[in-house]
Amino acid sequence: MMDWETFYQRFRTPDFVPGYEILHRLGGGAFGEVFKARKTSIGKTFAIKFLKLDEETQRKMVERELDQVRHLSGIDHPNLVSIEDMGVVMDVPYLVMGYAGEETLARRLKLGPLSHRDALLLFVQAARGVSALHERRLVHFDLKPSNVFLRGEVARVGDYGLAKLMGESDMTLSVGRGTPQYMAPEILKGRADHRADIYSLGVILYEALVGKVPFEATGSGPIPLRDAGTGFELPEDVSMDFRAPLEQALEIDPEKRHETVSDFLAQLGQSAQAGEAIRVDPTGPPIHPKTDLEEEEEQKSESELGSAPTPMPTPAPPKSGAQETVPVPPSSRGGIVGGVGAGLVLAIEVLFSLVGGGLRWAFADRESASSAPVIQFGRVVL
Repeated sequence: MMDWETFYQRFRTPDFVPGYEILHRLGGGAFGEVFKARKTSIGKTFAIKFLKLDEETQRKMVERELDQVRHLSGIDHPNLVSIEDMGVVMDVPYLVMGYAGEETLARRLKLGPLSHRDALLLFVQAARGVSALHERRLVHFDLKPSNVFLRGEVARVGDYGLAKLMGESDMTLSVGRGTPQYMAPEILKGRADHRADIYSLGVILYEALVGKVPFEATGSGPIPLRDAGTGFELPEDVSMDFRAPLEQALEIDPEKRHETVSDFLAQLGQSAQAGEAIRVDPTGPPIHPKTDLEEEEEQKSESELGSAPTPMPTPAPPKSGAQETVPVPPSSRGGIVGGVGAGLVLAIEVLFSLVGGGLRWAFADRESASSAPVIQFGRVVL
């Protein structure tokens, strides 16, 4: 039994995972706890998943297969979260994965169903990632919206390395603590192959379009129980073009499902090839999915534009024919003489108002002999 209490007390200590600084927790689930981390040598961000192995049989199986999963680090696909490293700390196995952001399809679906455009755009990318796994004879066995990571319009499937590790005990973990609405019925019988992933993809596509899973648990248990003739309802606002592909993907009998993910996508009018254009509207142009790097650069540019200082407004030019004057206090332009001259003008005006017309004749000759100070071009002229 792992000492998780001690683990949580120490995981923030420097170099707890050699070469990485753990920043904060991203989430957790049946198979482990995920933390955001930074590689200290290059400053790049990763996600580290610490595996929960409370049963001794699970632990022995993982220890036996941990070295066999190293070939997963060689998988490079735009719709898969990369596996970068693995190891053990405090007897807890961990996987270092590429950081795919903190938004998932599950989080986005909490806001409601997606438009046909967004549902197809994200689903096709996720299915392409699963197809790449199957081409390498790997089965995910735990596909669900929370394992589809989103960064803008880029979708990537994660946790496939962990699913491979848990392959022998997936039924115990998935039924007891997972999300059985996405499980293929044959998993309950203890025998399943890559077509179990096709069933899960069908559930994900249906939920993306409708906003809920096609089959809910009806009894006291969490597992949806279906008869061979049990179908699903498709709302009127969902195109009927989705019905046939969904019906085949969600067949109880795996022999009646699509043989490959590529076949599933082909029935939807899509290609399984990474980077190929995605048709989201029969009458409109196809969409070329962005790479994760392109999406990251675009979001970075938008962030920089949003934080840029607001430019100062340009002053309007002076009207034609008008002479531009800029009033400046005498003390700042014209020196001491300008200041004294302005004071004399004010004193004379006060004196005139007090004495009145009686003394006005005495100043008449003086006023004609000298002009009053004028403010012109920012300075006082005496």
